[in-house]
Amino acid sequence: MTAAKDLTKGNVFKQLIEFSVPFFAAQLLQAFYSIADMFIAGKYMGDYGISAINAASNVIMFITMIISGFAVSGTVLVAQYTGAGQHEEAKRTAGTLFSMFFVFAVVFSAIGLIFKVNILNAINTPVEAFDEAKNYMTICFLGIFFICGYNAVSAVLRGIGDSKRPLYFVAVSTVTNIVLDVFFMGAFKMGAAGAALATVIAQALSFALAIKTLYNEKNIFDFSLSGLKIDFEKLGLIFKIGIPSAVQSAIVNISTLFVVSSINSFGLASSTAAGIGGKIDYFAILPTIAIGQSVSSMVGQNLGAEKIDRARESFWWGTAISFVFSMCVFLFVNFKGDFLYSIFDCSEETLEIGRMYIKFCTVAYIANSITFIINNLATGSGNSIFALLTAFTSVVLARIPLIYLFETILGYGLNGIFIATGLGQFAGMIVGIGFYLSGKWRRIIIKEAAKN
Repeated sequence: MTAAKDLTKGNVFKQLIEFSVPFFAAQLLQAFYSIADMFIAGKYMGDYGISAINAASNVIMFITMIISGFAVSGTVLVAQYTGAGQHEEAKRTAGTLFSMFFVFAVVFSAIGLIFKVNILNAINTPVEAFDEAKNYMTICFLGIFFICGYNAVSAVLRGIGDSKRPLYFVAVSTVTNIVLDVFFMGAFKMGAAGAALATVIAQALSFALAIKTLYNEKNIFDFSLSGLKIDFEKLGLIFKIGIPSAVQSAIVNISTLFVVSSINSFGLASSTAAGIGGKIDYFAILPTIAIGQSVSSMVGQNLGAEKIDRARESFWWGTAISFVFSMCVFLFVNFKGDFLYSIFDCSEETLEIGRMYIKFCTVAYIANSITFIINNLATGSGNSIFALLTAFTSVVLARIPLIYLFETILGYGLNGIFIATGLGQFAGMIVGIGFYLSGKWRRIIIKEAAKN
């Protein structure tokens, strides 16, 4: 495979850095991609535009993360088959993944279009932002197909060790999105609908480029009708790994929507402050996400090649790098919080609430620097059920009760929600450390499947 990268040989630290840099760049571009809508909305629409896009995009992100959860299973299987030299099995996995995601696109689009008003009501979308949020969601749900398709193709590329070309696709998509945002929201005054249209067009372009790349390299996937079918053995493995990952993503995002709903009940300024804070958080965890994705691919290939010690070394280097980056980002965000909020041209009331958001929520960066790497160790080894347990502990067993404690019982109000959001992640970190010490990550899922 010309695009494949063998992650089972060479210096682990060097390979981890080299493989992570394109991931990080792609994640950075995606962060600009996701923030462009809100930033430009702030310029042309003010607080209500930021609030509308924040409310609607959180719902779209909920769907996207479920899709990404199943994409992880594709990456893990392709990585382990690639590491084991079983390229035909990797091809069948890709065909099954593509076919499954087409069905997902139809289902999610229909559900979103039918229930969008109910969803926005459920998360207490501020009345000033409601219509704009509804317009944003309508267009994005019509474009769900491109989100599904891009995630499927990227999963296959990550599995074979290609982290560079997804970066190129995202780069083109990001530039397109920003230009169209200014064009639709500025020149044509389309509001949040313009932001959504820019996003969908950019996603469609990215998906088209990814498809063309895979089509030109038929040794990865040939796009024949015989290849685009569901292999039920592979489907079973995809669901075995993907369901826990998807449920994990769903739990995290349901919790996020619960927090968003609680914050929205405090009014437009609170909704806007949390929306901006969420975007700052997204940028802050980019190094950890990039390192974690690299750890997942390296662990997958090395377990497929039965190199347990090398998989362990990948995890430890990933944890060390992630922690150092996260501490640096934590300090920067806390010292430069006012500057980061001022970029969005938000009101003084929003800025004041934003200061409290940063003060209490950013402690989660420290816990996430460890938890995210352990979760990727789990998914890379096919133990996505443990990543699910980590998420469930953080956001259900810890965060939601802590919100009730700090907001209601102790009477801290909005600040109580922020405190609970930050502290909840440490519970998941403790569970993750327990998983690593258990040694259950050493499993080789494709060998288990072959025995059954």
